[in-house]
Amino acid sequence: MKKIKILIITVLGLLVGQLQAQDGYTYTLGDNGAYSYTIAAVPNASANNFATSVQSYGFTIIVPDGVTLSISSSLGSGAAATFFNGNDVGMPTIDGYLITETLGSPMSLSAPSAGTNSPMVTVQVNGSPTSGIMYILENNSALATSVTPLKSFMQADMEDDSMAVYSNRVDPNASAVTAPSTFDFATLSVEDNELLELSLYPNPAKDIVKLQVPAGLADIKIEVFDNAGKQIAMQLSPENTIDVSNIASGLYLITITSNDIKTTKKLIVE
Repeated sequence: MKKIKILIITVLGLLVGQLQAQDGYTYTLGDNGAYSYTIAAVPNASANNFATSVQSYGFTIIVPDGVTLSISSSLGSGAAATFFNGNDVGMPTIDGYLITETLGSPMSLSAPSAGTNSPMVTVQVNGSPTSGIMYILENNSALATSVTPLKSFMQADMEDDSMAVYSNRVDPNASAVTAPSTFDFATLSVEDNELLELSLYPNPAKDIVKLQVPAGLADIKIEVFDNAGKQIAMQLSPENTIDVSNIASGLYLITITSNDIKTTKKLIVE
C-alpha cells in the first residue's frame, strides 16, 4: 500500500511539473519590410487565462559579420543592445547583439490562452545587406551553451495566486524559438527596394499625412501601430492620405503593403 501511495504522489508530481512547464514562451522573428524586424514572444499552448506580468526579458540576435542593427522600439521603451564580435567567440563569420530590457514596473502580456504573439523589440538593420542570414540564437545551440549569458529568457509571473513571483519562462535547454526565427538577406528583391522609396509627408504631422508612392506601385494597404505594438484603426484614402488628427502624439510605425511586399515607415504625430 505504501508503494502505491508513493507511486501516486510521484505521478501527480510529474503531471504538475508538466502543466507548469507548458506555461512559457519562445521567441519569433517577423519581417516588417525595409530591413525592419520585430522579435515577438510566443506563448506555449495553454488554457491559462491569467495575463502574464513581465519583469525582464532578453535574447540574442546573430547577424552576418559586419552587419549592424539598432533598436527602434521595445516593450518598455528601454531595451539595450550589447554588441559582441564573432571573432571573440570563435565564429568570425558572424556578429551578435544581446538585447535585454529590465522594466521599471512589470508590464502585462495577453494571457497565454489567447494565443497572441506579443511584440517585444523592433530592430532596424543598417546598410541594406543583400547576403547572409540573421537569426535568433537558439538556447540549445553550441554558442549559447558555451556562453550562457547569451541565452533567451523572460522573468515573468504567470500564476494567478495573489503573489508576484517572477521566474524564467523561456526553456534554457530547448531551442526557445518558433518559426520563423531566421531571415536570409539574399531573398530581398527589386520590388523591396522600390518600396524603400515610399515616404510620408509631412513628418512630423498633426493632421493629414500624404503617402508619396513611386510610379508603378498599386493595391496599397496600410497598418498603423503605436510604439507599444498596438494596432490603430486607420484607413488609407483614395488620394493616399491618412488622418492622424484624432490619435495621441507620439511615434507610430506604418506598415505599407503592395502586392505582398511590405515596408515599414516611422511617423511622428505631434
